[in-house]
Amino acid sequence: MNVVNAISRQDMSLSAALIELSQDGILVLASEQPTVSGFQVIQANARALSLLSGLTKPLIGTPVDQLPAPFNSHSLGVYLHQALNQTTPVRFQLLRSLFSTSSATIYECQLLNVDSQRLILSIGLLQVPPERSQLLEQVIESMPTGLVMFQALRDASQTIIDFQAILCNQLGADISRQSKETILTKPVSQRYPNMRAEELFYRYKDVVTTGQRHQDLVYLQPQDIWLDVSVVKYGDGLLVSFQDVTQRQKAASLLESVLRSSPASIRYYESIRDHTGLIIDFKISTGNELDTYEQYRPGQSITGKRLLELYPRLPDNGLFDRFVAVVESGESDHFERFHPLETHGVWFDCVAVQHGDGLVLTTLDITYRKEAQLDQQRQATVLQTVLDNSLTGITLLKTVYNTAGAIVDFSLEKINATLAQTLKQPLERLVGKALSELIPYQINDSLFDRLAAVARTGKAQRFVWSNPTDTVWYDISVVPCFDGLIVTLMDITAIKLAQLDQESQADLLKGVLNSSTTSILVLEPRRDDAGQIADFAINLANPATVRLFFPFVNRDFTQEQLQSQSLLTVFPAVKERALFNALVLVVMTGQSIHESVDYPTMGLTYEYDIRPFRGGVLLITTDITPLRVYQQQLEAKNVALSRSNEYLQQFAYVASHDLQEPLRKIHSFGDMLLTQHATALDDTGQDLLRRQQNAVLRMQLLIKNLLDYSHLTTQQNPFVPVSLQTITQEILSDLEMRIQETKACITITELPTIRGDATQLRQLIQNLITNALKFTKPDQPPQIRLDAVLLTADQLPATEFTPEQGQWVALRIVDEGIGFNEHYRERIFELFHRLHGRSQYTGTGIGLAVVKKVIENHHGFITTYSQPGAGATFTVYLPMT
Repeated sequence: MNVVNAISRQDMSLSAALIELSQDGILVLASEQPTVSGFQVIQANARALSLLSGLTKPLIGTPVDQLPAPFNSHSLGVYLHQALNQTTPVRFQLLRSLFSTSSATIYECQLLNVDSQRLILSIGLLQVPPERSQLLEQVIESMPTGLVMFQALRDASQTIIDFQAILCNQLGADISRQSKETILTKPVSQRYPNMRAEELFYRYKDVVTTGQRHQDLVYLQPQDIWLDVSVVKYGDGLLVSFQDVTQRQKAASLLESVLRSSPASIRYYESIRDHTGLIIDFKISTGNELDTYEQYRPGQSITGKRLLELYPRLPDNGLFDRFVAVVESGESDHFERFHPLETHGVWFDCVAVQHGDGLVLTTLDITYRKEAQLDQQRQATVLQTVLDNSLTGITLLKTVYNTAGAIVDFSLEKINATLAQTLKQPLERLVGKALSELIPYQINDSLFDRLAAVARTGKAQRFVWSNPTDTVWYDISVVPCFDGLIVTLMDITAIKLAQLDQESQADLLKGVLNSSTTSILVLEPRRDDAGQIADFAINLANPATVRLFFPFVNRDFTQEQLQSQSLLTVFPAVKERALFNALVLVVMTGQSIHESVDYPTMGLTYEYDIRPFRGGVLLITTDITPLRVYQQQLEAKNVALSRSNEYLQQFAYVASHDLQEPLRKIHSFGDMLLTQHATALDDTGQDLLRRQQNAVLRMQLLIKNLLDYSHLTTQQNPFVPVSLQTITQEILSDLEMRIQETKACITITELPTIRGDATQLRQLIQNLITNALKFTKPDQPPQIRLDAVLLTADQLPATEFTPEQGQWVALRIVDEGIGFNEHYRERIFELFHRLHGRSQYTGTGIGLAVVKKVIENHHGFITTYSQPGAGATFTVYLPMT
């Protein structure tokens, strides 16, 4: 460029030499008129020829606007004009599009005004490496937006008068509806003639001047497109990115029109989340704010506000959770909501649909429709309630015709719950069902004919109908209604069965009366003029009356004759007997009389039961003569039994005193012989004497056990609270020596207190523990466990025994001894029964019999479980009270 500056206007030959020596391309431009359009190349150096590649004709003489791009651009003409009007060089850059060659080329240019007809254009080269150019091309072409780079075109005063595109991607050309060549070769003013009238031109100038970014929605009327444009300053120009939003804008315009014309409130709610991602609120975004719904909003405009700030009660009524569920699940929600106001309430039909990270809520005021619907529902509910609570079944039948117009069936159109219950089928299954399917036999009986007759004639009918088996009866009313029938039916089965039962009961009663051995008389009082009872009319008398009262009249009469007579006419002697006065007394007082009367002269005893009955009396007379004889015999046997019990008590006294005394003497004498005269006896004699002593001890024990057993039968003390825990501890104390000798281990859990006889309960537990200590395995210490479980009556094991209600205790005694075969589970409780010989195990065979008797005295029962060699379990079940 210094070379160019050194050119002297006077020395052109020297300038020509300098032009050739320059490293830059030099073009000398000349014009006969001082206008831009007339300039052409009059001189050029070799470097200029190489830089202006693509020229199809000689460079010398070529007009400027026919030079290769970018030297034919409008921006060069602007710079030529600027250079003509100033003495200092005009510096600028020209960009050859990177899409026309393999690399982007930037030309560093400078224009120098030689005189009013000549200009020197110096061209330097800044070349972008091919790989960077290709990468840049790929990036720009792959951008989802149109991209155009503009160079600002200025006048001599440096005022921006236009913009020239120096870079454009294909998408930008497509969106602009112009070719890339047109965009890169023509300034904006030529492509858009009304540019200066548009506000957008001045906004672009402001971006270049201020450097502040600008974004706008621009409508290009010639192309009828909407562009979303973003403009930033780049050098002495602009970088403009834009995308075609015509469809979106039209859709938004349409949406806005829809929102404005919609009778429903439509609004978008954007989710607000906390740091964990949970939705904590919604931001109220775009939507229509109809004047109709203004009275339901907290303010005139709610856009941009938080939902819970305006409606803090939403989480309480569940509406907020519904919104969250729609956003998180993506499933729409359609519901109705009631909004209470001060004087009334409003119903809204709401639809919530997920959209992005939020939801669109459509709300429509359906108050009038809802109130009408609710009113209709209330009326329908009232009607259905009346129908369903009606004691009669009600149905609407639709007449079914065949092709010939004949009635062939009826279908159930409507039905109430009572009829559904009567037919024993669900209501929903009956509606629409054919009558022939529901009641197949009605086609062949009178029911169908009656229904068809009403449908044909239009005349209502009422009748009683029953099923073929006469198990169900209905009282049916049929009324014509349009093309069908209204049928009302009442199930009178209970009434009909009661009637039949009454008839059956009458027959049964007649049979009972006729077969009864007891005289039954129904008597109605007859009064005299003074109102006093003078006689009784016999309204009913059974055949037994004839038999029982024959001895008193000594003549024959029939049952029919009795029922047509009065009491004194048939039995005149009754007037003088106490029976007549008893009959009168029952009528006057209404109190029953029950009394037995002996007739010694006739050897009879009658029992009279006199009861008030329908203003009269019911006289029941029973011949109890055989019962009286049996009673006398029973009384005699009771006397004999009492005498026998006295003898038994005397025997018990003798057994406990008189029989024990000789045994004690025999045992005492035996001891004296063994201690004082043993040397006089040989070994055999001493052995016999010891056997005698053992036999005496067994006899004494047997007598004691028999006395104990008899006391259980003849003596019963009143029950008192007895602690099973206490008496068990006492028993273990008494058996302490035996327990130590056998090295027994006895475990006892907490035992309850029950009501009973302490002495008997002590015998029960002691006998069971003694048995467990006795029947042990050789050389094995006894292992015994006592525990108790509280039960209710329904938890007791199933037995033939009928338990008392209330709380029970199950007392278990478990041992690990020799056990027994369960075949003997009943026999072991029999008196004197033993499963083992006396040489193996001592005892009298009375212990378990005592146990069973004690349990019976306490109204309980016992169960056993055992296997030989596996121990035994005795479980005693006793009531707690």
